[in-house]
Amino acid sequence: MPVPQYVAQLKAMLQSPSAANSAALVNMLRAEPDLGRQARPQLVVDPVFANAFRVAQPGLDYEYHNVSMPMPRAIKSPTNLDTLLRTVQDGANQYRSLKAMGDGWGFANAVFTPDWLVHCLGLDDVLPLEDDTFLPTAPAANTLVRFQAGITFAKLSAALATTGRAVLQQPGFQDLTYLGCASVGGHGSGLSIQGISSQIEAVELVTLNDSNQVRLVRIERSPASGALSDPTKWRARYPAPTFDIVQDDGLFHAVRCGQGNLGIVYAVTSRTQPAFFLEETRTMSSWAAAWPNIQQLLVDPAIHSVHVWINPYLNAGKTDPTVLITKLAKTTATQRSGLRGIGILLGGMNPITELIRLYISLNPSAVPFLMDEALKSCVAANVVMPSTEALDFGAPNTVPVHASSLGFDASTADTTFKALVTQLNAWTQQNQWISSPIGMRWVKGSQDYLSPQYGRDTIMLEVPIMKGTPNAVQTLDRYATYMMDTWGGRPHWGQQNPISRQRFEAVYGAAVPKFVSAYRALNPNGFFDGPLVRQLGLRDIANGN
Repeated sequence: MPVPQYVAQLKAMLQSPSAANSAALVNMLRAEPDLGRQARPQLVVDPVFANAFRVAQPGLDYEYHNVSMPMPRAIKSPTNLDTLLRTVQDGANQYRSLKAMGDGWGFANAVFTPDWLVHCLGLDDVLPLEDDTFLPTAPAANTLVRFQAGITFAKLSAALATTGRAVLQQPGFQDLTYLGCASVGGHGSGLSIQGISSQIEAVELVTLNDSNQVRLVRIERSPASGALSDPTKWRARYPAPTFDIVQDDGLFHAVRCGQGNLGIVYAVTSRTQPAFFLEETRTMSSWAAAWPNIQQLLVDPAIHSVHVWINPYLNAGKTDPTVLITKLAKTTATQRSGLRGIGILLGGMNPITELIRLYISLNPSAVPFLMDEALKSCVAANVVMPSTEALDFGAPNTVPVHASSLGFDASTADTTFKALVTQLNAWTQQNQWISSPIGMRWVKGSQDYLSPQYGRDTIMLEVPIMKGTPNAVQTLDRYATYMMDTWGGRPHWGQQNPISRQRFEAVYGAAVPKFVSAYRALNPNGFFDGPLVRQLGLRDIANGN
């Protein structure tokens, strides 16, 4: 089809939006996949389409991957411990606040600062374990790994693979940094598997003392709770205060998921497991039909993990949401076999998906049909892969989105989900749409105070909205507010959230004073504060206000 004819048809579809027109668009793109690439130069200058290609973010002039924020006063990029220590001390001497940033794929303000942004991607080495300082009760050295804060899951997994090991759990995107993910409550999926922060056995933190002097401290559990190191052996190697060791449960459970509010992590020691393969099967269903089966899968010891992608819209006469269930089963296989669905292999940002994003930005009523089509394209069975590959969502990670994720009590899954579906369908009357499948993942409860999974088995419900969708930011704030106020939802700190001090204290309860105690000890003068601290009122709480 000639490009002018295609553009004319696209305009006609937008003037008369309908399910039939949405289906016609999908069929056109499938029949002639090069049309999107060929048409783009004309579409970006056409008055009808141009604004949809340009998602304005006024006042933001620093961008790295997904992070967009006002330009910091300075950007520092340490590549070793010495330069990190000097950076933090120089910042204190000049009375500059400091915030660490890793991969830049977050959606929230946890890394924002008007002063010094400390970019940690240059700190990405695997380090010697120092197991000669371990207590006799410590885990075997070959089950642990020590690494710097800027290492990504991809690089860490590649290093572990050379020794036949793997991480205990990972998020759906291997380009995330391990520490960045842990610090904001990141997770995988599996009711028997805790979030990323819970894998950590020791944290090496660069912070400042009461006198604003740089301090390097290794934080572990107390001896009664399973400390890793022998303090006598540690201090013989590193006489205090050069690199002190503190074994305290309160500090440990605060710093593992601290959002950068307690200092800048230099390195951690984490648990691992033998490398393994998984068998992936993705099937389409309705929520009502799938839910009994999902409950069985969640407690089946042969299943590693389950996650669900959801189209919440009750379009075309549907009375129940469409869901795609992903089952990852344990297997003894050691070779790849099978092929993932085309939506996983090719569903990232490309000319076809860009045109669908464009079409949705101008005709959001097409979302329900297009989302079902996207889910259908992901169906596949008995695909065997290494765990690191199977746990990665693949190409869809590259679609540009806004996102918000809230964790709620897993025991209320069916009731909470059905109530949310009613809300989401009602919000379309105000032109508020979820334009990407909602992700539902299960996570075992955590002891880390500001983990979204603190004290309860949790469902993390991630809502991504493609950039360009009308009212995307407002829709996400509405979702997060509803989940916090109605279901006690706790936000993933790396994603968009409108949490206030009042909501923070309500949904975290007794965990707040426990975290604040560590915050006073490790960040006494506020050098690691930022917009998130002010949003939560942490400094005011710490000061008794």
